[in-house]
Amino acid sequence: MIDDLDVATACPPARVDVPRRAGGLEWAIGALVLGTVVAVDPAGLVPTGPMRWTVITLTTCVALGALVWRGVVVPRAMTRLWIALLGVLLVATIAAVDPLSAWIGTPDRRLGLLTWITFPALFLAGRACTEASASRVVLRASALGGIVLGVWSSAELLGHPPLGLHFADTRAGGPFGQPAYLGAACLLLGPLTAASALDRGESPWWRRVGACGAAGALFALAASQTRAAWVGAAIAMIAIAVQRGELRHSRRAKVIAAAVALVAIAIGVASPLGARAVSTFDVEHGTSASRFDEWRIALRTIADHPLAGVGPEGYRVVFPQEVDAAYVKAYGVAVYPDRAHNGILDVTVAGGVFAGLLYAALLALALRHAWRGLRTRDPATVALGAAVIAYVVQQQFLFPLSELDPLLWVLVGMLVARTPGPVRDPTVRARWLVAPIVVVATVAAAFGARDVLADRAMKRAATTTDLRTAERDADDATRLRPDSIRAWYVAASVAERGAALTDVDTALDQVQQGLDRSPGDPALRVLSGELLAERAVRSGLPDDITAARRELARLLADAPHDPRLQKALVTVDSLPKIGKP
Repeated sequence: MIDDLDVATACPPARVDVPRRAGGLEWAIGALVLGTVVAVDPAGLVPTGPMRWTVITLTTCVALGALVWRGVVVPRAMTRLWIALLGVLLVATIAAVDPLSAWIGTPDRRLGLLTWITFPALFLAGRACTEASASRVVLRASALGGIVLGVWSSAELLGHPPLGLHFADTRAGGPFGQPAYLGAACLLLGPLTAASALDRGESPWWRRVGACGAAGALFALAASQTRAAWVGAAIAMIAIAVQRGELRHSRRAKVIAAAVALVAIAIGVASPLGARAVSTFDVEHGTSASRFDEWRIALRTIADHPLAGVGPEGYRVVFPQEVDAAYVKAYGVAVYPDRAHNGILDVTVAGGVFAGLLYAALLALALRHAWRGLRTRDPATVALGAAVIAYVVQQQFLFPLSELDPLLWVLVGMLVARTPGPVRDPTVRARWLVAPIVVVATVAAAFGARDVLADRAMKRAATTTDLRTAERDADDATRLRPDSIRAWYVAASVAERGAALTDVDTALDQVQQGLDRSPGDPALRVLSGELLAERAVRSGLPDDITAARRELARLLADAPHDPRLQKALVTVDSLPKIGKP
């Protein structure tokens, strides 16, 4: 079993292309791991957004600076796939339905082309962590992260959520503010924390930290009630058992497996987790039904945009055009999907069929290395393989995440370093890239600081009861982040609270400012239609009624099944045709 293995005596990779110490790279990656978990801003409107994005970006820049300073080992096959995928996504970005968001991402997802570029770079950074000492730094950071996930989830279930967020069915969202994200994070960190606990070359204190982290990640995985993550974890465990042959040859392993199965069954019967798991198989009314319906809409979108897709972050723009009345009737519009809930389909929607095929090839290559890694006697390698398998599986029920996919590709890089192919990979010296990376880091720090301040201003604007103070805060947000569609949406919502007709005009102007940045954004378009209807109601003037009716008809042509726009049009049609006295 894995706990009988010793990292110090484990079989090392066949060679190490860069035999020097990582020169601080491992500390940057460790900071990335831990920062991804703990970077939140309770003072922001979206406490899990801007601060985490800033920390991830800056630690990524530090890691890349350390990487290019020491030399970059370039695995041929995966690097070529990445170059091809980024090329296809670049074309899709140029032709995107929402050009600005395709480059920088939306405030919610932040997965524009600029973020995609960091994934292969982090893969190369992980590939450079070839030493046991470097791996231990990453494993220790993961162990600390696992403890945070466990403690945070416990606080939520006990009714004391640190960020004040509550989720249906008493699910835990952890520091990510989303149960699905929490489950995905547990799949990445959980196996690494277990490897840290089982590493006999590690100090006893850190082994105990690893054990606590493993327990925390396991608890958080259960508390998230994320079935996609449960499926990923189960597939990874089965893969370990099959590849290592433990269940066939070890009586002890069989006893442990049986005990774990019994405990899982008991927990399922005695808690809501069992009903949650069983509902996965309800293909008519459960989550499975919604996933099938989402995939159906995604496939329809791909059929309409097969070559270049709709660009990164463009799905939310075309979804109202592609969705049918049956979907809207079944699931409403309170949460309109902005991503296809399948990793490969999501990339295909964004970049076209070629992008989807290239991404599938990348995942397949990563899974091949993971399968190879499960056979080794190194606990860290086995853990990396399990984490990659589990995460890739769950991603086919979610989508690539700007918060967690950076960690995925770091782990894939570490895995590739431990399961090398027969061909020697070249080493590229590129110290000249340090200066551009410093410039990018400086710009990202300034941009991130403005993003955090704008997010805090938006929260004050949304929660302040005094209208004039709220308007000033909203203006601050749009000044700090004029490119943010969320800032303009909040500013318009604040202006709408005023009772005067001029307040509606101000709100309409704010919405138009947002639409100038993102003409097809569905939330802004719906708000625009509702504001026009509100203006017609308040003024009662024939010209306003006619203008509102004409604009709502145009908006409905692009979103024919949106009940909010339909309601606004009904309201306008019911108004008298003469002005108010």
